[in-house]
Amino acid sequence: MKIKSIALFYPWLNLYGEQKVFGEYTEKKLSSKKKIDFYYYGKKKIHPKLNFDKKVNLIPISSRNILIDFMCSNIMLFAQTYLIFFFNKKVTKDYLFVYSLGGEFFSKFKTFQYLHICIFSLNIFEYKNFGIKSFLKKIARFLVVLICRIILKINKNKFYNVITFSNSKWSFYRAKKTYNIKKHKVFYPNFKVPNLYQQSFENFEKRRNNFVILGRVSADKNIIDAFKLLKKLKSFIPDAFFHIIGPIDQKYFIKIKKNYSLHSVKFYGLISKSKRDFLLKTSKYGLNFFYSEHFGRNVLEMQKCGVIVFARNRGGVRELLFNKNQKYDNYKDLIDNIKKIHFHQGLRNKIYMLNQKILKNQFTSEQFDRELLDFLK
Repeated sequence: MKIKSIALFYPWLNLYGEQKVFGEYTEKKLSSKKKIDFYYYGKKKIHPKLNFDKKVNLIPISSRNILIDFMCSNIMLFAQTYLIFFFNKKVTKDYLFVYSLGGEFFSKFKTFQYLHICIFSLNIFEYKNFGIKSFLKKIARFLVVLICRIILKINKNKFYNVITFSNSKWSFYRAKKTYNIKKHKVFYPNFKVPNLYQQSFENFEKRRNNFVILGRVSADKNIIDAFKLLKKLKSFIPDAFFHIIGPIDQKYFIKIKKNYSLHSVKFYGLISKSKRDFLLKTSKYGLNFFYSEHFGRNVLEMQKCGVIVFARNRGGVRELLFNKNQKYDNYKDLIDNIKKIHFHQGLRNKIYMLNQKILKNQFTSEQFDRELLDFLK
């Protein structure tokens, strides 16, 4: 009997980031069990840092229509829409199941979808969670979503029979407000996270007063806010130093260099995991400036290396912060919380030891692997 394949979907593979790595990682785990067809949109080369198994059948999809191709090549939401449309209209192959790694998807086969944020949501007030601040950009996104929903004839029941995973309880709450969901599981994306670095609090205290910002250097991540914060930090932590690690948007980087001093700051770009982990294991504090992280794997990675992290009291990242003083509503809160923790060793000890206790056996890559293979049946 012929073994059925699995169809995986992600809109673009020419860029590098957490969700693309998630696609690569999932493919490797599943390819040992079943044959994989991996569909994506575009004619561009797959990013060189994405390393797919040679057994996987990578299938690029693109439109012959110049306008449609331009829109799908430049707006990921259109690319996801085209993949759904193409798959349901053109693909005749019989699949065991379909798994969308980039968001909402429906098909004629058993379908799993992994939601980070509801990309087809019409709720304009949610768009700030995508890093969109400009009112005009919010209107533009609303129109794009509306067009995509009309093309796919989406309503609240469209994904009802789809098995839905979300990467945090917060994401699930947002999904329930947008769609009717029958089957659901919160499935934390703990893939490729380092093992917990078990270090005594006494040795943690010997670390320098370095702050780490981990992740993409781009406008939506609000990295510029770090420079606004640094001057205030220096007034009460004179030796504060910022390590900024992650892929760099060059236009945004030029804007930073033009307007701010890089004194006491070092940008690393993409570096090896061993170098990243060394920097984390020698730093005391971590910062996340994104308005509303749907999960925040960078926060998890920092905490796994013993870093005490501060992030906004919004989104799914709250599920990774176990002390109220690590969460802030505005930058005054953030400064106050940093002062509170930095000048009170007892509180710092409490936070550090609680993180060590919780993260030892929770939010692990082993847990993720187990759940992934168990859920996708």
